[in-house]
Amino acid sequence: MAMALVQLISQVSTLILSIVLNASLMEDYNTYTSAFSVANVLFLLADLGLGLKLVVDVAPNKSIAPQKLNTILLLRGMMGGLAILMTLALVLLQQMPSKVALAYMVIALSTALSWIAQTFSAMFTAYERMYYVLMTSLVERVFTVTLAIVLVLMGFGLETVVLVVLSGSMLYVFLSYVVCSKFIVRPSRGVNLKLAKQELKEAAPFAINVGLVSTFYALNGFLLLSIVWGMNGREAGELANTLFYIAFNLVAALINVPTVFKQALLPVIARLYSSSPEMTGLAQEKLMKYMYSMGLPLTLGGMILADDIIGLLYVDRTGSIIVLQVLLPVLAISYFGTGQGSLLAAAKLMHLSTISSSAGAALNFAVCIVTIPFLGPVGAALAFTLATLITNAIQYYFVYTRVVKLRIITIIGRPTLAGIGMAALLLLLPDLNLFLAVGLGFVVYVALLFVLKAIDDEDKDIMKRVFKKD
Repeated sequence: MAMALVQLISQVSTLILSIVLNASLMEDYNTYTSAFSVANVLFLLADLGLGLKLVVDVAPNKSIAPQKLNTILLLRGMMGGLAILMTLALVLLQQMPSKVALAYMVIALSTALSWIAQTFSAMFTAYERMYYVLMTSLVERVFTVTLAIVLVLMGFGLETVVLVVLSGSMLYVFLSYVVCSKFIVRPSRGVNLKLAKQELKEAAPFAINVGLVSTFYALNGFLLLSIVWGMNGREAGELANTLFYIAFNLVAALINVPTVFKQALLPVIARLYSSSPEMTGLAQEKLMKYMYSMGLPLTLGGMILADDIIGLLYVDRTGSIIVLQVLLPVLAISYFGTGQGSLLAAAKLMHLSTISSSAGAALNFAVCIVTIPFLGPVGAALAFTLATLITNAIQYYFVYTRVVKLRIITIIGRPTLAGIGMAALLLLLPDLNLFLAVGLGFVVYVALLFVLKAIDDEDKDIMKRVFKKD
C-alpha cells in the first residue's frame, strides 16, 4: 500500500506536469516525449534484471547485501555510461538542432541517474522497507514537478525543463544513497570485477525476462518515432510519438498499480513459497481476484469515457482518443496477471516466465512493424495490447500446470458480470458529465460486486485484517 501510494502520487504529479507542458511548450513537447522514448530503449542496458535479482537474492539472506549493492551499482554505472554514449552517437548521426540535441542528452543523463537510485530502491524492497521508497520518490516528484511547472508558467522553455528533470534525478540519487546507507546497508568498498562477471552470468535469465517485458513499455514509442520519422520526417515522427504517449502514459500510470504489488510481494512470496506452497497458491488466487476486480472497471469505463477523458486533459490531442481505447484492455489483463511472474521466480521457474515474455515481445515487434506504417499510433497501441494478452495467458498456463492450479472462473467470473452491468449503465446514459459518470459507475460496480457475492465473507475478513491497526 505504501508503494501504491508512491505510484499514485508520482503518476498524478507526472500527469499534471504533462498537461502543463503540452499546453505551454507546444511543439517542443513533442521533442520532450521523444527524448524519453529514445532513453527508455537505450537504457534497457542499465536494467539487465539486476534489481529483480537483488531482491530475490537479498530477501532471504541479508548478509550478502553490502557486496551485492556494490556490484550492481558498478554494473549499472557502466551500462548507463554506454547508453549515454549511444545517445550521443544518435544525436551526432542525425545532426539534430542544438535544442533538440540538448534535450536528448540531458534526458539520457537523467535516466542513468534514475537507474542508480532504483538500485537503492530495490534494496529497500528486499528489506521490506517500502516506506523508504515512498519517502525518496515523493521528495523527488514534488521537487521536479513543482519547479518545472513554476518555471514553465514563468515563461521558461524546453531547455529549462530538462535541466529541472536532471536536477530531480540528482536529488533522487542523493536521498536514496543517504537513506540506504543510514538505515539499511552501505555498499562495500572496492571493485570486484570477478564478482561482477559472476553477477552478470547469474542475472542472464532475469535480464532476458525483464528486458523483454521492458520492451513493451519502451520499444513501441521508439519504433513509432523511427518509422514515421523515416517516412515523413522528424516532426511527423515526434507528433505521432506524442499522440501515442499521451494515451500510453494514462494507461501506464494505472498499470503501475499491479507492478507495485508485484514488487512489494516478491520478497514475501519468495519466503512463503519455500515454507508453504499451498498457502502461496491461496494468496496468489486472492491477489489476482482483487486486482482483476480493480482493473476491469478501469478498462470498461475508460473505453466508454475515453472521448471525455482526453477532451478534459488534452483538448488539442483528439488523435489520442482511439489510441487510448485500444490500450485500455491492457489494464484488465495486467491486473489479472499480477504476481504470476513473481510466483514463477519463487518456484525457480524463471525460464518459463522468460518464454512467455519472449512470445509477447516477438508478437509486439511483429505487429508494430506491420501496423505502424498504416495505422501510426493506433498500430503501436494494438501491438502493446496483444503482446500483454499473450504474455499473461502463457504465464497463467505455466503457473497452472507447473506451480499451482489457479481457478480462473473463481478469479474473473463474478467481477466480470459486475463490470458488464456497470458498462451497460454508462452506455445507456451517454450524456452524463464525466465526473458524475465515473462516480455513478463506481457505485454501481461496487454494489454489483456485493450483490453477486464477488466479495464473500472470507474476503471481508481479509480486508478487516489488512486494515487492523495492530
